[in-house]
Amino acid sequence: MANKFNLLRPILVILLIFIPLYPKFPLFNVNGTYVAIRLDDLVIALSLLVYLIYQIKNKFPVFKDKIYLIFTAYFISITLSFINALLIFQTDSPSILFLNLLRRFEYISLFFITLSIIKNTRQFKYIYLITFFTGLLVAIYGFGQKYFKFPVISTMNEEFSKGQWIQMDVWTRISSTFAGHYDLAAYLSVILVIIGGITLIQKNIFIKIISLICWLILFYLLTLTASRVSYFAYFGGFTFTLIVLKKYLWIIPVTLLFILSIINSKDLNQRLLATIPALQNQFIKNKPTSIPIPSFIPTPTINNLITPKPPIAQITPIQIVPTVIRHQPIDEFPPVDSDVGVARSGEIRFNAEWPRAITAYHKNVLIGTGLGSITLATDNDYLRLLGESGLLGLITFLLIPVIFIFKTIPLIFLKKTKTHHLYSLVLMGGLLTTLANATLIDVFESSKTAYLFWIMMAVYYRSLYHEK
Repeated sequence: MANKFNLLRPILVILLIFIPLYPKFPLFNVNGTYVAIRLDDLVIALSLLVYLIYQIKNKFPVFKDKIYLIFTAYFISITLSFINALLIFQTDSPSILFLNLLRRFEYISLFFITLSIIKNTRQFKYIYLITFFTGLLVAIYGFGQKYFKFPVISTMNEEFSKGQWIQMDVWTRISSTFAGHYDLAAYLSVILVIIGGITLIQKNIFIKIISLICWLILFYLLTLTASRVSYFAYFGGFTFTLIVLKKYLWIIPVTLLFILSIINSKDLNQRLLATIPALQNQFIKNKPTSIPIPSFIPTPTINNLITPKPPIAQITPIQIVPTVIRHQPIDEFPPVDSDVGVARSGEIRFNAEWPRAITAYHKNVLIGTGLGSITLATDNDYLRLLGESGLLGLITFLLIPVIFIFKTIPLIFLKKTKTHHLYSLVLMGGLLTTLANATLIDVFESSKTAYLFWIMMAVYYRSLYHEK
């Protein structure tokens, strides 16, 4: 059975290439939201159809893996949340509520599609090679945005989500083929841990060198995103991976590179300093300040004592100036707006998005107020799960990664670790990196990061339950 051609194998290859590389062009919009139906939805729908045919033909082999029971518990919890939102809270139109529910099933379907294809660690190398090369292509396009005016497709606001082609200016952070710099940074932080870990356990010297070069390119791209949470999530996840792989000496160069990159990246440096008020104040003190020039005030006379007429407001027409990109480094300080932006992003989270999620949770502690009921962004996936699907949704969802982690922990203490066990340790580092990202980024909701997360989880599961 394992030697027979499986149509899902080329489909998985297509998905691994297509998901990271295809920008979020909308096919058609949905009334009531600016989240559009895109080509990736159709590709995954077709993949799911093939998967269902495969399951029916082979008498549903999915039920042989007991992991489906945990997913079933999560599916039941979010379905109850959907019914509650539809019939009681009526938080949105039935079509929008249904699409939000359907989207969760769509994301997780990739776990089962991947699981039906990957049976043992011999097949892991193909997944790794595809991830390796698509990561390089993502990097090439990202550098093209910064240095060669490659277009940006973004979903950061309603206008951009219509598929507008925009260009970076000098202070815009790279998003590459992803819809925003946070999504790109979350993706990079995870594959840096995976590529770095596999590079260290790889025995082929040629593959080691090529992988290391790729890793350095992707790491530089991560610094250009200036995403603080993903930068530290990568460092924590990779350091953990080095420890469990017993590659202790590698922690020194990795830490030095981490610190030097913070110092050399002006944008990342500025945003990190603005995050800590004490350092921010010190930074502002050291900034050069302009010396005020006293202005001459004329002596009042009879003529100018007369009350003047209020001036007529003149409206200056707004000129749309295309954004430009600078090819050379600049020496001036970043604009003050970057400090303001850091403060504003924190205020939005602490004063609007997070309280809104907690309020939704209090309305129905058990099953929440429905998927998508607390707007498109929460910037904390755990609070989002809590507000939208309640304690039941949060617990059943987190039970999946928790079981994976507890199954992997004993492998750390084995004296002789097999190859698939080493893969498990590396993928646990990738999982922990994703969980760290989820504290400030909606990685389980953004389509690109969610798709790739569930593919990674399927490979992780197969490394733990390896078939010979």
